[in-house]
Amino acid sequence: MKKSIIKLVLIFLCSLLLVLLDMILVDQLAKNKLGLIEVYVAKHDISSRKEITAEDVGKIYVPNIYVNDNAYTDFDDIVGKYTDIQGKIPKGSLFYKSMLYNKEELSDYPSLELLENQVAYSLACDILSLQGNSIVKDQRVDIYVTLTKNFDIPFVDKLVSDARVIAIKDNKGYDIDHPKSTGIPYIIILALNDNSIEYLAKAEKVGSIKLIASSNSYSDLEASLNENSMLLTYLN
Repeated sequence: MKKSIIKLVLIFLCSLLLVLLDMILVDQLAKNKLGLIEVYVAKHDISSRKEITAEDVGKIYVPNIYVNDNAYTDFDDIVGKYTDIQGKIPKGSLFYKSMLYNKEELSDYPSLELLENQVAYSLACDILSLQGNSIVKDQRVDIYVTLTKNFDIPFVDKLVSDARVIAIKDNKGYDIDHPKSTGIPYIIILALNDNSIEYLAKAEKVGSIKLIASSNSYSDLEASLNENSMLLTYLN
């Protein structure tokens, strides 16, 4: 009796295996006949200026005649890129090379580096103000302000600590390490808390500003207003 049951189970398992193999074979033959290839599509509508994540990407098979050279077919070429500012990617669409950009290719990419309650603040600069190019992107700097009007001697104090450098650009708008850049800094863009913008804007008009590499140059600290500084009184 037990042998008969074992025999029936083995027959069932073998039959099931044959069915599965047959399904796999039929599926493979169908793919080969139709010329199906694996491609990646948007799982849902993707808005403009969004970083593509794995959760945004689905996988389907389509005839290869529907896929041209402008479509990405490699998962790693898609994830981590950003969508164009002018449009969105609709659900089910392939990911085309004209739709996606590396962060550094975006003209407004510094804004993507901002955290909550931060703004991008631009300051005119040159090699001297950057301490001979020793200040670089992602570094933290302290912002010092010098006031001379109505003072017998210049009044100097720190206005902001640990401001993160999110971009340094030349007069053509290129990052200074871009192959087409002149290599001469023209604008430095900092990530600042919005509560310090009013003071810094006034400081630019009535005083001079100097950036000093912070002792926390590559920490995770973010810009903070020096609320104990007498500068706040003079800049109000």
